[in-house]
Amino acid sequence: MMSIPSLTALRLFATLLLLSVAGCQTATPPPRTPITVQLSFTHQAQFAGFYAAEQEGYYAREGLAVTLAEGGPSVSQTNVLLRGSAQFAVLPADQVLLARAGGKPIVAISAIFRRSPRVYIALANSGIRRPEDFAGKTIAVGKGGRPQLVAILHRVGINDDQYTMVDPDPDLGQLTSGTVDVRAVWITNEVLALRRQGYELNVIYPDDYGIHGYADVIATTDETIARDPGLVLRFLRATLEGWTYTVEHPGEVDDLVLQYNPNAEAGFEAEQFAASVASANYIE
Repeated sequence: MMSIPSLTALRLFATLLLLSVAGCQTATPPPRTPITVQLSFTHQAQFAGFYAAEQEGYYAREGLAVTLAEGGPSVSQTNVLLRGSAQFAVLPADQVLLARAGGKPIVAISAIFRRSPRVYIALANSGIRRPEDFAGKTIAVGKGGRPQLVAILHRVGINDDQYTMVDPDPDLGQLTSGTVDVRAVWITNEVLALRRQGYELNVIYPDDYGIHGYADVIATTDETIARDPGLVLRFLRATLEGWTYTVEHPGEVDDLVLQYNPNAEAGFEAEQFAASVASANYIE
């Protein structure tokens, strides 16, 4: 005679059946949309918010698989955008303005720094303390920073033929050797590096002379916005959340950078990030 299953046995059987059905019905997560972000320079604390957005899963939550491409002096962020090699790029505000003024369909969608960290430095013993002292001097500044320099010098009454502009070297040797008198740098990077080496510097801030600018502008193209505005929104939302995370967790910056650049100097990256946060508000 067949025995009647106990209530406990029936419950166990039902539970196993539900688990089996649930396992068979588990849906494969939809593939994430691949996008590339062209950075303006090599991996460092300057881009910590992007790293946080990736490592903390904000991009994944928005359905994005993001590649952060290193930049540098040889990389044109605008050209990368225009040929479609990247959907987004990080570049100086003046480059966006120049590109747009030149008829290129580049659009700024956000700015990480509301005050540009770009400053001008001279050795402390040079006697150069303000833009008026740039007359007759040789100034190292990249092409992207030249509109700002011209604006400052015009503001203080110095004409274009009263100074010489040259391309900057990557290792700051022009300034320390006296080959150039003034160099455009970021206060969050080269100023820290030179002071660590023991150099005393005079730092000239464009804001002190009424020349304000954004920095690390996130840009895309008209075509990307028209084709998929939702993609732009998702990317921007996750990126800004990543930047909020880094500001709230500055102690994690070193680890974030080292995942992308194992040769980065821990400690210096955190110092750079602290200077970046401070530079956005250095005028009261």
